[in-house]
Amino acid sequence: MSTPSTRKAVVAGVDGSDTAVAAARWAGDLASRLGAPLHLVHSLPPEGIFYSEAAVLIQSQMVQQLEEDGKKLLADATEKVRADHPDLEINSFIGPGPAAKSLLEAAEDARLVVLGATGAGALENFLLGSTVLRVANHAPCPVAVWRGDVNAPLPSDRPIVVGVDGSELSAAAVGHAFKLASTLDVPLRAVHSWVGDAALGVGATAALVDWDAVATSESAVLAETLAGLGDQYPEVKVERIIDRGPAAKVLLSHLDDAQLVVVGSHGRGQFRAALLGSTSQNLLHKAPCPVLIARKP
Repeated sequence: MSTPSTRKAVVAGVDGSDTAVAAARWAGDLASRLGAPLHLVHSLPPEGIFYSEAAVLIQSQMVQQLEEDGKKLLADATEKVRADHPDLEINSFIGPGPAAKSLLEAAEDARLVVLGATGAGALENFLLGSTVLRVANHAPCPVAVWRGDVNAPLPSDRPIVVGVDGSELSAAAVGHAFKLASTLDVPLRAVHSWVGDAALGVGATAALVDWDAVATSESAVLAETLAGLGDQYPEVKVERIIDRGPAAKVLLSHLDDAQLVVVGSHGRGQFRAALLGSTSQNLLHKAPCPVLIARKP
C-alpha cells in the first residue's frame, strides 16, 4: 500500500461512525499539542467481500463507489478536526482491508495510533471490535482506544490515571503518562494495587503474613517506578494511590473524574506472556474514558 509517511505522526482510524470521528478529533487535539501531523486512515472491505462470481460484473463499480464513500468519510472527518485546529497538518489515505491491516501498516512509524472502541457496521454493538483488539495487540507504538461522550471528545483539565505494577512495561506506561500530563498541563494520578488476603488464603495462613511489611514493600514499588520522572517533569502534580484489590477493579474505581487511563500492554502477573493482559482487556471494555496501551519505547 502506498501511503504518506507516518513518521512521528498521530494516526487515527476513520470508519464513518460517530465514535471514530470523536476519536479523530481527540487525536487531532493531541497531535496539535505534540507538534505532530495527524494521519487519518480508512480501509476498504477485504477482498472476497462479494458473495458470488455472479457479482463480478458490478464489482468494479462497487469498489469505485466504496472508494468514493471512503474519500467522503475522510473529508468529513478532516473538516471536523480542522474546525478544532485550523493549522494542523492533516493527511489521509485509503488502504486495503481488513481495517487492522491498514492501521498496523500506518503504525509502523507512528508515535501513536488512535481508534474508537466501537465502529460502523454489523458488529458495532459488540463490546469491542476485532479491529481494536488486533491493533492493540500488534501495533509497535502506543495505541489509544477512545471511549466517552462523542459530543465532548477533546482533552480537558481532568487528571490522567496511570497503572503502576513495577514491571518494565508499567515503567513505560508511566513515562508516557508523565509526557501526556505535561503536554495537556493536567495532574497525574499514579495508582498501584496489590492483592491482600485472598492470594494467601484466610484464617491461620493470613495471620502469618506481616501486612504492614507488605504495604511498605508495595509502596516502594510505586516510589521506585516514579523515581526521577518527577524531576524530569516538575510541572506535573502527582497524586500517589496504593490500594488493595485486583488491578482492573482498583483502576476503574479511580476513573470517575479522569480523562485518560494509561497502562502497559501486560503486567507482572502469571499472564504476562499474553499479548494483552487481563487488566488492559478489562479497561478496554469498561473504562469510561480513553485507554492508552503503552509499549516499551
